[in-house]
Amino acid sequence: MENKQSILQYSMTNGAVLGVILIIFSLLLYLLGVMPVNTRTIILMPLASFTIMLIFLIVSMKAYRNKVLGGYISFGDAFLLGLLIIVFSSVISGFYSLIFNTVIDPGYMDRVYEGVRNWSYDLYSGMGLTETQIEEALERTSRQQENYTPIKAFFGTLLGSAIFGGIVSLIISAFIRKDPPPFGMENQIQ
Repeated sequence: MENKQSILQYSMTNGAVLGVILIIFSLLLYLLGVMPVNTRTIILMPLASFTIMLIFLIVSMKAYRNKVLGGYISFGDAFLLGLLIIVFSSVISGFYSLIFNTVIDPGYMDRVYEGVRNWSYDLYSGMGLTETQIEEALERTSRQQENYTPIKAFFGTLLGSAIFGGIVSLIISAFIRKDPPPFGMENQIQ
């Protein structure tokens, strides 16, 4: 039971650290005026966040295995550790996003949707679509904007992060896991 408690404590601490790192990354992008309104930023922003999370998870999970558990961790414990780190970081960064979109800059998402709408219009025009076809496509963006609320985004982020965290943790756990040698074989291996 003590082992499970230590996984919880470690994952909460590391989840908080990862959450703060993602908040700093988000603030940096905001201060630099980078918004997800074109193909490059729509791809690069989540890719950069994913890379940060992936590297952080690998380093944290290896550190837990080597420093806390003496070099061994089961697949199940590694999976649980990774999943909890992602969930805790998502709660922290999700609350930041909620505060950001309701208090700090409530008009941010409207500017993002407007930027996406303008970029989409230019893209569809360049593809040779008619004005009617363009307007139909842009109507989908407008429906997304109408359905957006910071609360829905918060819970959607939590759900998506849990699914994403589960998948990534499964993969990393397969590589991080290290079972101890069979009972009585420790001296023969060295």
